[in-house]
Amino acid sequence: MALRLAARFGVSSIAADYRRVILAVALENSTSFPRVVSKYCARLIPQKNVRSNAVSSALRAVIESPASGQCVYDEAIFISGSLDLANHSPSSCRLQAYADDRCCAETRILFPRLDGLMGFRMFGRISPAVMEPRDITLRIVASWNGEQSETLAEQNTRLIPARLRERPFGEVVSPESETLLHRENIYGSGPPIEEAGVEVSNLLHAYLPRRASVVDVGCGAGAYGPPLLAAGHDWLGLEANAHCCEILKRRQLPFRPVDVETTRLPCNDAEYDCAICIEVLEHTKDPQTFVTEVARIAAQRALFSVPNLELLPYLYDWRVVPWHLLEGDHRNFFTRGSLHRLLSQSFHQVEVFPYGEHPLRTGDGVPLYVHLFAVADK
Repeated sequence: MALRLAARFGVSSIAADYRRVILAVALENSTSFPRVVSKYCARLIPQKNVRSNAVSSALRAVIESPASGQCVYDEAIFISGSLDLANHSPSSCRLQAYADDRCCAETRILFPRLDGLMGFRMFGRISPAVMEPRDITLRIVASWNGEQSETLAEQNTRLIPARLRERPFGEVVSPESETLLHRENIYGSGPPIEEAGVEVSNLLHAYLPRRASVVDVGCGAGAYGPPLLAAGHDWLGLEANAHCCEILKRRQLPFRPVDVETTRLPCNDAEYDCAICIEVLEHTKDPQTFVTEVARIAAQRALFSVPNLELLPYLYDWRVVPWHLLEGDHRNFFTRGSLHRLLSQSFHQVEVFPYGEHPLRTGDGVPLYVHLFAVADK
């Protein structure tokens, strides 16, 4: 019976194993017998005059990512999709992705999908990097054993220059980097900032008395020295970081180095009218001792800025944590209440308010603020 059916479907001879399979399937699927036999004959019986490495017109692919017209960075192009191999072996298939005429990614590892097709994923880049955004045609090209390649799919995509070298940590995460990175390579403070932030500058000008003597505790690269000096204040920076001290020397800004082995700041009691501590308190080992020292050297007022921990629950739905809260050397985290309580132990009057609007809004469209600013009077 199996031989007659095989002949009916154009097969002149059939091996014993194939006979048993067809008969078993036929008995279990008697209502759809011709369709089942045809299906299994096609899968099990070798086809004559078909080379395993030849490219057939039956081959087709679909690019699922990036979507048509989607923007992608030149340094990080993720490409995925599906492929109908027809009668070709996936183990000998080589897929390449081309951005116009430049090969940007390749894979030799395909995987079976639930829809019966083979899936592919590639992560590529354009080298050298592009200078300006432009539209490209993304092509998927297949070949077997290095012979007779054929384009199977095309997709229009918008290529955007990533300009990694111009971004913080860009060199670290460059696709060219093959260095195994550790925690100390990633976590830490950002680079020293030499330019003053506009919003903080405005707050300092608003809350410092005119022509006051000001000590900038943890001044970093001295970002707020020039604008305060230009406004008529007598400014001095205190800094423990050796690299920042070298920057202060280069910028010819007045400063005193701080000995990290001692908790005492290098100033006399009430030597300065005011103290400022901009994004410093969160880094200190002993916040209470630090605040006590700041109060000792400031005769009238101290101004503090810290990251605002109160953002976290509001941004939870977006799965977003402000980057400055993740710095590896942040030891202390503040809400308005905890900051007020800490400062009130050394200052007579303390007021805390937020500043620095976050680019994301809550689901209710309410603005959030990244930092807390405190005005503490003796």
